[in-house]
Amino acid sequence: MEWLAEVEDVDMPPDDDFFALDEAKQRTERPLSGRLFMVFANQAALDQMLSLWRSWQRGQSLGPWGTLFAQLRDVRRWGVRDRLYETGVLDDWRERVEHGEQIVPCELELWHRGSQEVRELARDRVVALVEGQGGVVLEEATISEIAYQVVLAELPVGSVGALLAGSGDDIDLMQCERIQFIRAGGQMAAPTDDDGLQDQQDEETQTGPLPTKPPTIALLDGLPLQGHRRLQGRLVVDDPDDFESNYPANQRVHGTAMASLITHADLGAGEPPLPSRLYVRPILLPDPRDWRNHREAVPESVLVVDLLHRAIHRLFETAGAEPATAPEVAVVNLSIGIGDRPFHQAMSPLARLLDWLSWRYKVLFVVSAGNHAQPIRLAVSTAELDAMEDAAVQQEVLRAVAADARHRRLLSPAESLNALTVASMHDDASIGEAPDWFDPLERGLPSPVNAQGMGFRRAVKPDVFAPGGRVAWRKPLTPTEAATELDVYTQAFKPGQRVAAPGATLGDVSGTRHSRGTSNATALVSRAAAFLHEVLDELRSNPDGEVIDDVPHAVWLKAMIAHGADWGEAGSTLAQLLRNPSNSRKFKEYVTRLLGYGAMDVDRVSECTAWRVTAISGGDLGEDESHIHAFPLPPSLIGLPIRKRLTITLAWLSPINPRHQAWRRAQLWFDPPKDQLKVDRLQADYRAVQRGTLQHEILEGRAAAAFSQGDDLEIQVNCRADAGTLEERVPYALITTLEVAEDLMLDIYDEVRTAVQAARLRV
Repeated sequence: MEWLAEVEDVDMPPDDDFFALDEAKQRTERPLSGRLFMVFANQAALDQMLSLWRSWQRGQSLGPWGTLFAQLRDVRRWGVRDRLYETGVLDDWRERVEHGEQIVPCELELWHRGSQEVRELARDRVVALVEGQGGVVLEEATISEIAYQVVLAELPVGSVGALLAGSGDDIDLMQCERIQFIRAGGQMAAPTDDDGLQDQQDEETQTGPLPTKPPTIALLDGLPLQGHRRLQGRLVVDDPDDFESNYPANQRVHGTAMASLITHADLGAGEPPLPSRLYVRPILLPDPRDWRNHREAVPESVLVVDLLHRAIHRLFETAGAEPATAPEVAVVNLSIGIGDRPFHQAMSPLARLLDWLSWRYKVLFVVSAGNHAQPIRLAVSTAELDAMEDAAVQQEVLRAVAADARHRRLLSPAESLNALTVASMHDDASIGEAPDWFDPLERGLPSPVNAQGMGFRRAVKPDVFAPGGRVAWRKPLTPTEAATELDVYTQAFKPGQRVAAPGATLGDVSGTRHSRGTSNATALVSRAAAFLHEVLDELRSNPDGEVIDDVPHAVWLKAMIAHGADWGEAGSTLAQLLRNPSNSRKFKEYVTRLLGYGAMDVDRVSECTAWRVTAISGGDLGEDESHIHAFPLPPSLIGLPIRKRLTITLAWLSPINPRHQAWRRAQLWFDPPKDQLKVDRLQADYRAVQRGTLQHEILEGRAAAAFSQGDDLEIQVNCRADAGTLEERVPYALITTLEVAEDLMLDIYDEVRTAVQAARLRV
């Protein structure tokens, strides 16, 4: 037998033969997890295994085999239903047939074998079967570091007609044992708003000084309108695939919007421009299948995983005489996702790729969680809805969104563990609403179009929130007697964030429009990272600033972006609306999937005040090592029964193990020091915060703290192997903030600074 993979399956219910025990060795109803995949050396070995399994089911003991089988629910062949029926490919093919298409694309994901010779034989077999069906192979890719081998093919509709009709399971290609999954040609896409590209012309005459610094942020998206007055001279466009030749100016919508948000933020907010240039690599083209020409997508003839792999490699690697295109880049912005690949237990190939690339190149991917703009169904009639106050409508909308979590899952690659996943906050700088639409939600709440967590192995996802524009709604034109569906506003007018856009006429380079969604929020997080990169450069010149160079900038930025995150009023609002007896025991986890770690606030990490002091530290750890970081405690807090808040953020990038269901090779963590300051945990679920690569803890307390002058708050950062052996050393960043109320007039910043300076002199 050759071990292939194991996948966590959290939906497996216990039964009389297969269940978990608690600490008292009593049966629990906790769902069980796990699927293992193995390939046998030959058919006889497989037949023997199945024969042994059947014998054990009939009551034979079978010695060690019986001990193994007692831990298993089922042993069976990997079949057609595994390859097809959970991937969405049949729905995609049916839709294409309905639109009269004669060719259907698909990605044939092969079992990745350890031997190159075996992989090549598997590839030859699959290619022969595709061609035998009258199909063609467009592309192939193998990335062994993430155990990925795939063939992108096109098949004639006639070859899958029987399968779509409910039969045809005997088609050789569908039964090919070399194939793990047959997926739809899942391509990253960026839908734009329904009508019109331009809302208004940009009336601003001053767009700020042009940047002179090299790019620290990379945007992989559609091609921006480079000549737009908001973007001219601010971009470094790298287009090795010559996408520009097939990209009409009036269809460069999404890339223009994202570049505008990163360089200028919401144009209605009047923020300063980005101090560095923005690297742009176009990976989208106008989608020829979208008759409205409003969607931009990775071409169907291109494997998105391979395209992303090549794009990142080009950023950092020298190829012959051609140097790396932007080696200073620390953050890659991906404001696009794969709409037909919602996350469900198993990590997608694209998320796996991002995890590996982020570790290899020490780069931070900032990824959008995904949008779900389907109508919201409220359990009230139209007449009842019309009679409600805004607060009651808000309650109905939030409850409906939270209850629809199954259809609002993260979109690939948002489940990536090393990436920073961003969702949208219902806020923007616009004033007013569109006619015939209404917005019942308070600003600062999570956007109702957000994809929801949790992430891989129930880690916190999305990680952070940023303003993504307000979402408005329209009531049905025909009154309803029971449930009411609200349509999401998708037009280019207010409300929303104002961004650069192609003009209404050819040659117009001053158009703007309004948009909204997690793409926008992601762009604003990347923008914040660029300014925080400047902060890191300033810190490097301070005493002990050399620690900045000990940790990759990507890791620092990940910690800094998350450090100011907070549920704020949104947490209180959701608690009032959603808490009930059935979810009260796990309510923090329930809210965590809606709010992650909360809304980003970079001022809390880039600036200190007399009443708020922040310390940064970092290093690298190997397996079973730990570091203790000492934070001097302000003597003025001794014995005072005042409100104190302690925020600790730990970030790292983990190497990965594609053969292990835990995936993450390195787990780093700290146990919050609660006793000295008499503080307790708030907000995100304390179990979920240790499942990813970002641990963000907020602790508060009002009790008097009894410690002595000169005492330190010690935070121990630990490292252990999580998925097999851990041979690499793992760099990490730790940020700690202590604060008290401003009106107390306590200068805790000066007290901590004095203690740090004294300790430095003693060393």
